[in-house]
Amino acid sequence: MQKYNINNIAFIRGIYSFFAERRLRYDIITSFILLFVFENVVTLTFTYKSNNTVSLEFARRSMEQNSNSILTRTKRYLDDVQKVVMLCHSLVDLKDPSCLSNKQIQECLLQSLKQYVHFDNIYIGLTNGDYLGVERRKPSAKYCTQSDKTLPNNIKYLIQTQDRSKAQGTELWSYYNDDGILAGEEKNEILNFDPRTRPWFTMAEQTGGFIWTDIYAFSGTTSMGISAAIPIYVSENERIMKMVGVIGVDLLLDDLTLFMQQQKISDRGMAFIVSRAGQIVAYPSNNVSERSFGFDNQRSLMSISEAPDRQIQIAFQMYKDHQDKADFEFKHNGEIYLATFTPIADEHSIDWIIGIVVPKKDFAKNIDQMQKNEIFIILFVALIATLVTFYLSKRISDPIIAIAKETQRLKEFYDTEPLDIKSNIAEIKMMSDAISAMRSSLQSFGKFVPKVLVRRLMAKGTEVKLGGKMSEVTMFFSDIQGFTSISEKMSPDKLVLHLSDYFNELSKIIVDTNGTIDKYIGDSIMAFWNAPTIDKNHGFNACHAALLCQKRLTELNRQWELEKKPTFITRIGLHTTEVIVGNIGSDEKINYTLMGDGVNLGSRLEGTNKVYKTKILVSESLQKVVAERFLFRPVDIVAVKGKEEGVKIFELVGQMSGDSRILPSKEEVDLCTKFTQGFKLYTEQRWGESIKLFEGLKANYPQDYLTSMYLDRCLSFKENPPKKNWDGIFVLTTK
Repeated sequence: MQKYNINNIAFIRGIYSFFAERRLRYDIITSFILLFVFENVVTLTFTYKSNNTVSLEFARRSMEQNSNSILTRTKRYLDDVQKVVMLCHSLVDLKDPSCLSNKQIQECLLQSLKQYVHFDNIYIGLTNGDYLGVERRKPSAKYCTQSDKTLPNNIKYLIQTQDRSKAQGTELWSYYNDDGILAGEEKNEILNFDPRTRPWFTMAEQTGGFIWTDIYAFSGTTSMGISAAIPIYVSENERIMKMVGVIGVDLLLDDLTLFMQQQKISDRGMAFIVSRAGQIVAYPSNNVSERSFGFDNQRSLMSISEAPDRQIQIAFQMYKDHQDKADFEFKHNGEIYLATFTPIADEHSIDWIIGIVVPKKDFAKNIDQMQKNEIFIILFVALIATLVTFYLSKRISDPIIAIAKETQRLKEFYDTEPLDIKSNIAEIKMMSDAISAMRSSLQSFGKFVPKVLVRRLMAKGTEVKLGGKMSEVTMFFSDIQGFTSISEKMSPDKLVLHLSDYFNELSKIIVDTNGTIDKYIGDSIMAFWNAPTIDKNHGFNACHAALLCQKRLTELNRQWELEKKPTFITRIGLHTTEVIVGNIGSDEKINYTLMGDGVNLGSRLEGTNKVYKTKILVSESLQKVVAERFLFRPVDIVAVKGKEEGVKIFELVGQMSGDSRILPSKEEVDLCTKFTQGFKLYTEQRWGESIKLFEGLKANYPQDYLTSMYLDRCLSFKENPPKKNWDGIFVLTTK
């Protein structure tokens, strides 16, 4: 019994241990068992591709059938024209001068016109100008001699007979109803029509055989069409044949357009006929094959580039670019279209192309519905499986994702909050503890080394080594005026807290403007720009930061006065030059800092503020780079302690545009502008003019120390002029 209890306890403990600290692999195995959704995704993908293939094949076959139907119908139209022309040719005997008045011939032409409803006109024109034409009545047709009187509605056909055998030709118009019964006649003594000038006559005469004309406007109407014609010959002798006339038939493009409108390719599919040159011959719209020109309302073919349907334009252009591909698909406005082009056989000498353009979706409605049903079933099954899988995978993924994000932030050296990961997985607990320890260590490390440098080191993953390189940087040196006396009046703990507030505010401004804090030396700050991160605007950023520091310090001093705390007056020196930048120190301790003669000059500029009672002094090398973006005034040409060479220095007053907090006032702009003029006169030893200018400045700005200083200098030099080799350099004897 005791042994049984011990075994039970061990078993229970084993189960508890399993659930308390599970191994990651068990959860992964469980998750993969539930990932049967993968099989459904593969099935859906295969089904979709198969259905898509079937849909595409069905679409192509349907378009091919429609294209063949249109081609057959179009050829039949053309064949009918040619057949009638050849039939009439065989019936006409032009050896008889009065053949065009023959009722049998007129009846033959009339019956042909009745039989072929797509014909507009059948006619015979002779070389002597005689003419016989049978034409279909046009809407709102007028009487020949009474142009203001419309023909009766029962008139369906008009026969025009023109006889030029007499000196003054005559023209007879006969009007027939739908039953072929003569309903009226009228004569016209004025002949306005000459068949010998029409395109069908001239082309047949030139070629000597059967011809198709180009598309042109028919006489007496604004309709466009083509004509088929064949010359008629009689033999003068056994060897010579003489052309005596031409037989022709007119085919209206309106009939082809109507035929295109009747073609039901699909809900949105379109069939059309276009010439190889890109002119629309027939289009499923009434207004694209015509347009008005001038007052005669003449019509001309519209280019395919002017078609109202953009997809038609794109399809034809693609066909022209790749004529080896008659069937293709393309995308327009996010929708896929199928296109096919079929040239009309060249036996008729007509260079036309039949085009069909159809949205792919029109052929896939049923298939799409089947796919939607399949997708719905699979999604429903997948949803159930996903809910179960999600529950299990969430227990694994959430902690790992949190740790991964924390690791990435630590790699980039950003401040992070302590991880609060709740997981029973042993490996995740271990990683969480390790990350927490790493975070604390790196945050401590970042207080001794610039964070930008730490990020770079962590990104490279290499060991820190001694070394440096020459780089151009802009240096920043600051110091608190009278800090020694301030420190004597405060207890150490309060002084440290007060100074920490000061450092925090100024350091934040420096870092936010891409600066790197090098070190804190007592109450001083040393910083620089353009290292370790490249900063093309390092000069601008340094000046911007200096002005913001002074602005922020002004605000802090107001607050400290209210809190009965000491106020700080800070002096800043800025200098741009090339120095050695790198890891400098020993094997035991390394400091990322600057070395070089330029560092000494930058430090001296900060101390030089004491001499001229200024707050921000910059070197000439920096001022030249940003002169147009900030307001400066020249201060002096100085040789810092330990140097003989003079350096021109400037006071930074404000930023000319941008941050409104540090824009200069009108008075500051006026003072700096006039002071710069006075300084120029001073360096040119024009003492009288400079004295006059500085006196005016002193009257307007009596508190300006530099104005008073230069007024005194000019007065002194006027009384005791300097040596001839005087270069204006003022030698500083203090740091």
